[in-house]
Amino acid sequence: MLKRTSHNGFPVVTQVPVDPDAKHFGQFMGLITREQLILLLIKRAYFNESTMEQCGDIAVNDFRDMYPRYPKIEDIDIPLEHMKMKIDLRQFINLSPYTCNESVSFARLFNLFRSMGLRHLVIVNENNKAVGIVTRKDLPSSGNGGNRAVPGFNNSV
Repeated sequence: MLKRTSHNGFPVVTQVPVDPDAKHFGQFMGLITREQLILLLIKRAYFNESTMEQCGDIAVNDFRDMYPRYPKIEDIDIPLEHMKMKIDLRQFINLSPYTCNESVSFARLFNLFRSMGLRHLVIVNENNKAVGIVTRKDLPSSGNGGNRAVPGFNNSV
């Protein structure tokens, strides 16, 4: 996924629904950044699910020491036998990122991005299940106050 997209923030959910027609992506837990994921891969912070054996160690200092010059995902070599391993993201995610309910008006969303300097904002439904994400690139750059209609949003003030 990191090689296929240039996104910088990723919602972390408890479980992705099996139903392809589901209108959500699972219970929203928090947000993790591209840089955090890349560092976790570099440090091999994944584990073998069958043996529960951890491959590498990671410390808080590792995040600080690499900032702000994180390598690109293309520069990371992951051994083929590690590709099926998993990373427990719970200890690394931001548990309280800004979120908005799916009924938020676009004008309010636009003002939140402008006033808080956000890069991304997870949209959740009334059950706190992730239904989407809005990034700065999704907003009009002309500063027209969010007058553009966006499907799926309540576009009234």
